[in-house]
Amino acid sequence: MNVLDTQITHIIFDLDGLLLDSETIYTQANTEVMKSYGKKYTMELKAKTTGMKMDDAIQTMLEHENLIGTVNLDEYKAKYLDLLGKYLPESRLLPGAMQLVKHFAKYKIPMAICSGSNLFEFDAKMKNQKELFDLIPLRVLTGDDPHVKKGKPEPDGFLETMRRFSVKPKSAAHILVFEDSINGVYAALAAGMHVVMVPDLRYSNPSETCKDKITLILNSLVEFKPEMFGLPPYD
Repeated sequence: MNVLDTQITHIIFDLDGLLLDSETIYTQANTEVMKSYGKKYTMELKAKTTGMKMDDAIQTMLEHENLIGTVNLDEYKAKYLDLLGKYLPESRLLPGAMQLVKHFAKYKIPMAICSGSNLFEFDAKMKNQKELFDLIPLRVLTGDDPHVKKGKPEPDGFLETMRRFSVKPKSAAHILVFEDSINGVYAALAAGMHVVMVPDLRYSNPSETCKDKITLILNSLVEFKPEMFGLPPYD
């Protein structure tokens, strides 16, 4: 059974909040930095900025909280990176992540990670997750990749990831993206790809209009059935 008219041949994963529980760490770090300025980091603010390049996200937060002119972007960023360096190595795998990645690897289905992280963040997360990352050698980190001009919700990162597959997909329609954020979903759809969304409903509840464009919405990666997309089923 295949719910799509096209055969999926390639997979792109988001990272934070999808494979790793690192979104809770980003929330913690932003909460601590905002508190130091007498402000509150809300889920509304998180929803607006998830997937953006770091500088763009910080700028958006400073504008939203009327901190422009009071707090320098580089000052906020320095505090934020210091906390991320401490906390990100504690990131844990989310349910179903390793099982799914190993399954695709077993059947040699081309995979990639497209994340809003920069290299500093990625290396911190990788410290205790080497097994996972060794299975997905293609990673596009839009946070500081010079070939990606705009982060999510723009499609640049996903299109660049598609370009870098050693075995090229016939078109974007043959790629299945796994995402947890609204910005990530919009980016994948704008790139012409199919999307499975695993949202954290605390900050990423898709609208009815958005739901109509998402191929599948799951509570967890554990629920994913590869055969629904014409892919080999679990043993």
